Amino acid sequence: MRTIYLAAAAALLTAVSAQATPTNLSGQQSTITYSTKSGVTSGFGNYARATSTVVYDPATDTYTVRDTGSLTTKSSFGPGNVSSSSGTFTNYSKNVGTETFKLLNKGAGNPTIQLTYVQYGEWKRTSTSNGTTSTNDTWLVFGDKTPRDSVPRTGSASYNTIYDGNFVDKNGEHALSGGGTMTANWGSATLDYTANINGVPSGALAFAGSGSINFRAASFTTSTSSGGYSFAQYGNFYGPTANEVGGLFRLWNRTGAGQGAFVGN
Repeated sequence: MRTIYLAAAAALLTAVSAQATPTNLSGQQSTITYSTKSGVTSGFGNYARATSTVVYDPATDTYTVRDTGSLTTKSSFGPGNVSSSSGTFTNYSKNVGTETFKLLNKGAGNPTIQLTYVQYGEWKRTSTSNGTTSTNDTWLVFGDKTPRDSVPRTGSASYNTIYDGNFVDKNGEHALSGGGTMTANWGSATLDYTANINGVPSGALAFAGSGSINFRAASFTTSTSSGGYSFAQYGNFYGPTANEVGGLFRLWNRTGAGQGAFVGN
């Protein structure tokens, strides 16, 4: 009995240890930096996009994110940093509110969208000096990407999507939201979509078009324009067989620059 007990205990400890190992979640992120002084915003055209890795530590329920432009600049958010939460988001705050992280909750309990394999967050940092407030706003989409050999090659798949982001012009930041659809046509390696974006200074925008699927990277891209705005998407498939989608979008015209995340199932 003693031998069996010790073996069972060792197996349990091994399982717990494996579950507590930090996980690297791959995805994408984008950043816009801008400055505001005396109610006027400037420098909002600096848009950067990069592949990303978010580290989740289940032992401490902590997410570690990194800067788009400097891989050595990182920040961690855990239960001690939670400022508020709802069924849709968990909000974190650090450094007297000058650093925040808004995280979309996964799972069946989310009233907005129920996801298993992908989620997104917004990491925002601000600092004020001599009356000027500088903002670094980063959107991250991350999760369990579909292995390239597991992306279907025949048939099609449809997804309902949500959009979340912001648009920055001389008057400041405008919150964006919306919804849409995507249909992946595996045989032709194309993707059709609709996207309805609310919160744009000039009013709601409706985009529709098609894009291309890259099977090797389990990714897709689209680009189009409407109402004087250009709109582009950079996405990946998530889950064992492309069960979900997630990515970044970019929205811009001659007056400002916008960005954000989209996810769908």
